[in-house]
Amino acid sequence: MGLLQDVRFAVRLLIKDRWFTAVAAVALALGIGVNATVFTFVNAVLIRGLPFDDPDRIMSIGERNMARGQDFGISWLDFRDLRDAQKSFAGIAAFNGTTMNVSDEGRAPERYVGPYISGNAFKLIGQRTVVGRDFLPEDDQPGATPVVILGGGIWKTRYGSDRSIIGRTVRINDVPTTVVGVMPEGMKFPFNADLWLPLSNMPNLAAQKRNQRSVQLFGRLTEGVTRERAQSELKAIAARLEHDFPDTNKDISLTVMTFNERVNGGPIRLVFLSLMGAVAFVLLIACANVANLLLARSAARAREVGVRVSLGATRWRIVRQLLVESVLLASLSGALGFGLAVFGVRWFDAVTQDVGKPYWIRFTMDGRVFAFFAAVCLLTGIIFGLAPALHIKEGGRTGGGGIRARRWTGALIVAELTLTIVLLAGAGFMMRSFLTLYRLDLGFETSHLLTMALQLPDRKYPTPEQRAAFYQRLDERLGALPTIRGGTVASNPPMMGGAALRLTIEGRPPPTGELPPQVTRLAVGPRYFDTLGVRLVRGRAFADTDGTAGHDVGIVNQRFVSMYFPNEDPVGHRIKLVPDVATGTEPTWMSIVGVSPTVRQRNFQDPDPDPVVYVPYRAMPTPFMTLIVRTPGDPSTMTPALREEVRALDPDLPLFGIRTMDEMLAQARWPFRVFGSMFAIFATIALLLSAVGLYAITAYSVTQRTQEIGVRMALGAQQPQVWWLVIRRSFAQLVLGLLLGMAGAFGVGRLLRSLLVQTSPNDPLTLVSIAVLFTLVSIAACFWPARRATRLDPVRALRYE
Repeated sequence: MGLLQDVRFAVRLLIKDRWFTAVAAVALALGIGVNATVFTFVNAVLIRGLPFDDPDRIMSIGERNMARGQDFGISWLDFRDLRDAQKSFAGIAAFNGTTMNVSDEGRAPERYVGPYISGNAFKLIGQRTVVGRDFLPEDDQPGATPVVILGGGIWKTRYGSDRSIIGRTVRINDVPTTVVGVMPEGMKFPFNADLWLPLSNMPNLAAQKRNQRSVQLFGRLTEGVTRERAQSELKAIAARLEHDFPDTNKDISLTVMTFNERVNGGPIRLVFLSLMGAVAFVLLIACANVANLLLARSAARAREVGVRVSLGATRWRIVRQLLVESVLLASLSGALGFGLAVFGVRWFDAVTQDVGKPYWIRFTMDGRVFAFFAAVCLLTGIIFGLAPALHIKEGGRTGGGGIRARRWTGALIVAELTLTIVLLAGAGFMMRSFLTLYRLDLGFETSHLLTMALQLPDRKYPTPEQRAAFYQRLDERLGALPTIRGGTVASNPPMMGGAALRLTIEGRPPPTGELPPQVTRLAVGPRYFDTLGVRLVRGRAFADTDGTAGHDVGIVNQRFVSMYFPNEDPVGHRIKLVPDVATGTEPTWMSIVGVSPTVRQRNFQDPDPDPVVYVPYRAMPTPFMTLIVRTPGDPSTMTPALREEVRALDPDLPLFGIRTMDEMLAQARWPFRVFGSMFAIFATIALLLSAVGLYAITAYSVTQRTQEIGVRMALGAQQPQVWWLVIRRSFAQLVLGLLLGMAGAFGVGRLLRSLLVQTSPNDPLTLVSIAVLFTLVSIAACFWPARRATRLDPVRALRYE
């Protein structure tokens, strides 16, 4: 009954002090809301895992070069040896992620994500078809009749959910393939797959060498086997493989981790945990703010507490009343914060729809999120309620206006300011990276450029000569199109990487024991540079015969020249590009015939562009190629015409990945834009909360010292002296908070180092900027209460109670 009375009294008190309630509730709602929002993201990305039974027992298995610290997939031969030797897993499966052309009568050809996958894969994850059957063991054998399982999405959109699709033949990569099953809609394991083919259908799989690490592995742990035990067994198997195959497996170790951890580890994990830390700081700042307000309020309630003590209330009874008030206030704030969290989750889900996240990541609230939300509300109420509750002296008297109260208040203010500086530093580094990213010189004009991809099926175009002939006909048709300014083909568009190969310069052997330097190779059409709008610095463009036998040539960019020919003209020199993995074909020497401007080809985060060697597509006619077209107007209007040009050459060949260059860059930049903006929002909230807290405490100090100020003014104190009297304590707190916060800023810079784009984690401009901003806002927060103190009427001040 006593607790119910406490609740009723707390409700009346919160209604009576509606301004206090409103300010405290808004501050806490911001802190609780952003925590619930970000925890929803963390839960979806890092905690929830795969949508299967016991997802934490589904492990990803990979190989790591311990000498170089590089992670990669596993070779087909290593997979077979591992599968036969291991005992820790109920089964292991391999897959190779790729895309596939699907064509059949009466429908336009389309490109879909479709991995080659082991026949036992769906049994391992416990997934069944909704129509038809799973793969049989004989389906995954060399020479078996090609079969396919469709995803629910393609079954619905392309085939109208027609159940008679089972047994029908469709053409996949120009191979007649029988449909044997359909998976449920939304099941897209392992990475947004639309359809699945048995691994044995993978082209040239049996011919792969042990150092061609082209497949990825996963397995389900046997009941009773721990991850550590599995890792120990894999370590022993890796040592055996290294002993048996030293040429290909030297320093190669096997790693095991949960499938979700493999996909969402590294930078992704760091980003979301950093966001979680940021919002935890926001909540602590909000709690410190409200705790200070409650401490100030406790002094005003001294008479009330005294009356309750005189009526027999114990210290615990009064503390319980204060804690009930704080928990009730936190619950009210939680209701407001929940609305904020729902809005935040929906916004984030909307902006991440088309960024390629794994299919199982859905930003929705579940029982774990609601439990976290309830715990945060309860703990928040206890945390900020502890300050005034612990401040109750023995006998029930409150120490609201004494030295002890001022120490509590000062410590909370310094903590607020310190945490705010740390948050501002994190936001500053991220936003500086964001601005650097947008100012980055890419080396070409991105507007009016349209990109799209195509992939020639191995069955229809098995030889380099056939692929080169197709690209030549396509290049000629692009050159004849009157509605475009320029068109070309390239193995990779700008900013999307390329083949990493080892460089050998004729007459310059690398030092003994050292690997040759690595450069990026691109196969391009003759109008590549014209289409991008760049002119060669020296030398010539590719001729029609370049790339054919006896005409091995390349064009290098200026970055390449500055690194390897800083004081001489590279034109005429010969170079050789060698892959890390031997292919059985000896690379030929090529002559450098031209130098191009530097166009960025790789990671935004690399401080310098990479050295690039461009070769004619005839020299390297890869099955996968990108079309790049420059248009006079809206690029998207050209898509139908380009489809027709390709269909005129091959009616079964679809174009896919159709995007403007600006859209492609926007997708590459989105993490910096979205996460940078989130850090900035959280830091702004923290700064405003700290400013409000500093203002409130300074104003309360003026109120408490009104009579003292009146006496000093009556004795002749001038306005500057009164102003300093009011703010000197706040100024000391500001300086201490700034010093502690800047120390934390260096730490957060190092923590975010791997996420920054060409920004030092100790960037002086960023640190000075946040220090100046923080100082100006803090001074402004103290200025108005101090200004009011200097305008007090001494006579009225002396009469103030």
